[in-house]
Amino acid sequence: MKKKLVTSVLALSMVVSALAPAASFASAAKPVPAPVVPVVAVKTTPPVTGQGQVQPDNLISNIIRKAIIASLRYGGPYLGKMLQRLSPKAAEWVTKNTGRIADFLEAISDWQEATIASGLVAIGCPPDIAIHIAYVIVLIAGF
Repeated sequence: MKKKLVTSVLALSMVVSALAPAASFASAAKPVPAPVVPVVAVKTTPPVTGQGQVQPDNLISNIIRKAIIASLRYGGPYLGKMLQRLSPKAAEWVTKNTGRIADFLEAISDWQEATIASGLVAIGCPPDIAIHIAYVIVLIAGF
């Protein structure tokens, strides 16, 4: 009993001594004022190519878009299996219509959730599923 008490006290004192210096550094003795940075508004315009088409200037976003479209075109059944865990109804619809979804996503340039959802409804997707599919696409794309 006495041996357990001594070892417990020693272990506790080691833990406290290890954490006490870190805790003292974490306390804020003197608040440091934040530096004042002037705010400057910068207006940027995306590059415009011929015939008024606006091209995105971010290479990463183009690669992600192409990867999503390729996964829909060539990995439809596997994509359906992955979506089965989230929503069986949505997985079934996506598996049957991967080509149509990929064609639609290639045709649009504005990858916003509302745009994708309305386009999915236009190609025959039920509205309750379209919202979830559009959300997942935008979440994966990172927009």
